[in-house]
Amino acid sequence: METILIVDDSFFNIQLLKGILQKDYNIIYASDGEKGLEIAKVMQPSLILLDVEMPGLNGFQVMERLQSLKETQQIPVVFLTGVDDTATEEKAFFCGAVDYIRKPFCCNVVCARVRTHINMFKYRQMLEAQMYIDVLTGLYTRKHCIDHVNKQWKQCIQDKTPFSLGIADIDFFKRVNDTYGHQEGDRVLNNVANIMKQSMPEENNYIARVGGEEFFLILTSENRDRVSEVIQHVCKAVGQKCVCKAGGNSDQEINVTISIGGSTIIPSERDSLDDFIAIADQMLYKAKNNGRNRVVWI
Repeated sequence: METILIVDDSFFNIQLLKGILQKDYNIIYASDGEKGLEIAKVMQPSLILLDVEMPGLNGFQVMERLQSLKETQQIPVVFLTGVDDTATEEKAFFCGAVDYIRKPFCCNVVCARVRTHINMFKYRQMLEAQMYIDVLTGLYTRKHCIDHVNKQWKQCIQDKTPFSLGIADIDFFKRVNDTYGHQEGDRVLNNVANIMKQSMPEENNYIARVGGEEFFLILTSENRDRVSEVIQHVCKAVGQKCVCKAGGNSDQEINVTISIGGSTIIPSERDSLDDFIAIADQMLYKAKNNGRNRVVWI
């Protein structure tokens, strides 16, 4: 059940809206702007119904704060007001509101508008999930990875902590698709992804599928020796556990392996992330040239 936060200094309005909506939604509320902000950050509601005129922080000030916070900036907000003038309505939309409902409320209109914005919010979440999560493997996508890598790189510069990037590639994957079909190729991709996830530490790690059979493995706060040990374990685990099934009447199984190249650095402002990624890619190239099913790490 989706959660709706009502922020209104009128207890009567809160109870009225709660009575209208509580059958279909989980209703939480606050009687002032400061409390509303605190609840929004913690509860992450799917929609906020926000009164314009309140003592302390008014609705526009609350809206400004909501949009400045990472935790709340994507939550849709519908303004509620007894003020009936175009300037206030225009200001509400200019501030980022998705809708504007005048008091006194019409119950059917409130229900219809809330339902519309909840559905739009859920649809947007679904689209974002498709953008950031690879449907086949459940790993993060290239788009998510680009954002994450940049963020972690900057954080490591600030904290003066190690940043490690491994680029993994499934060996002879084209041969798998060409020989055994794309369905078996998809199964291999999913299997490799699961084995890598299970072989990585529980904390300070990240895996994304950035290409057809290419993956980024990112570790932070670990020294080079520890990272090399982890990556060697990942490579070995895939080679031992992942098989390609010949299909048909054959019981033949062929081991699938990966090659990984990468590097560890404590980055500074002088270092280039693009250059660092290029070095990791060069290490992958060396791993391939040196016979595959191995790790090359510097």
